[in-house]
Amino acid sequence: MAAPSYDWLDSMIWSVGISSILIGVAALRTKLSQGKIDNHNEIVPLTYVLLLIGVFLFVSGLAIGIIWPFPMSGGVYNVLFSGASALGGIVLLSISTALLRNSDLRFISYLAFFFGIYLFVAAYSIASYRLTRTPEFSSVIFALLGLSSVLSLPAVYTGNKTLLRVFGIVVIITGLLWLYEAANVTYAHTAPPPPTTTTPKTS
Repeated sequence: MAAPSYDWLDSMIWSVGISSILIGVAALRTKLSQGKIDNHNEIVPLTYVLLLIGVFLFVSGLAIGIIWPFPMSGGVYNVLFSGASALGGIVLLSISTALLRNSDLRFISYLAFFFGIYLFVAAYSIASYRLTRTPEFSSVIFALLGLSSVLSLPAVYTGNKTLLRVFGIVVIITGLLWLYEAANVTYAHTAPPPPTTTTPKTS
């Protein structure tokens, strides 16, 4: 079935996957001391990408909440996608702003932690209510994104190299799975509608 004109969900999923991988790669290359990045100049180009993705996800989340484009199942998908997108956009905007100013990231990690709790609840809801066409896979990628967000707190707060490495690997794996989901959604949404057949009129 072809996607309606107001459905930009696949772009949102691509954005989540891309930003996750970029954050994971940055975490593997970053050295932190007291919540600030030592190799700040190397990370600056990344911040602009995260800033743009954050704006896109935040605006998309607000738009879904206002337009209410997914009326199926009583609109539960609007609640799911608008909340996750808007909150995720806020997290990315906070991260990118802090990176641009080379501010302390430890306070941002608390925000990411609570966003992770939200994602755990969303993952449980997807599995319990059998939401999306593939509820098992969808709940897994939401839960992994939640785990990534939760892991950011100890990794960033301590600056421990091992924790940063674990965080980076988990986030990269999460991003790859989201990109796999994004590719499937794009493929499904670009399928042409079935041909319509007209019944000849009889006099």
